[in-house]
Amino acid sequence: MADNEKKPVINHLPAILTGSAALIAALTTVYVNIRNDIKDEAPPPAVVATAKPAEAKPAAPAGPQELRLQLQRVAVQHDGAVGNADWRFAIEADGQPLFAFEQEAMTSEGGRNIVVVAEDRNARANLELAPGKRIPITIKGWRSGWFKSSDQPAVSGQGWVASAGALAPIAVKAADESKGAFTFYFSAVPEKE
Repeated sequence: MADNEKKPVINHLPAILTGSAALIAALTTVYVNIRNDIKDEAPPPAVVATAKPAEAKPAAPAGPQELRLQLQRVAVQHDGAVGNADWRFAIEADGQPLFAFEQEAMTSEGGRNIVVVAEDRNARANLELAPGKRIPITIKGWRSGWFKSSDQPAVSGQGWVASAGALAPIAVKAADESKGAFTFYFSAVPEKE
């Protein structure tokens, strides 16, 4: 076949379609890039809905929430003794006593320094939390021993109850941490009505 012979158009169709596809892809890329530049410069105006809003029921004023404060565990950093030590703790909410318990043979020895408070210790109390308020929780501790302990606590610490759920751990320690340092873990669970 000679070069000067005319070929039918159908033979050129694949090349034309390929070229057209490449042109469309290039134009689409340019369009998207231009639109993204415009979007970065000025956001389009917001469309305001003119539909009638549904009638909302008036919100009932939230009353106080009944919570059950439960001591989960105590981590011992320093037991305040050469061996094991017996401790007595008192927990207060907003200056009012909630509960007290004794824990024998507390130790800071690794692997034995987590004390899970037994259910029979009654290490729980009910609180009434007003909306938008926080309740201070104060923990005081005295080390038991052969001699009468002081009226002043050997260790103390404070935390807050602001809502139901797990509370932030409360550090309870002496001025000199080697005389006693603990971390208390509480939960505050809504009381069932």
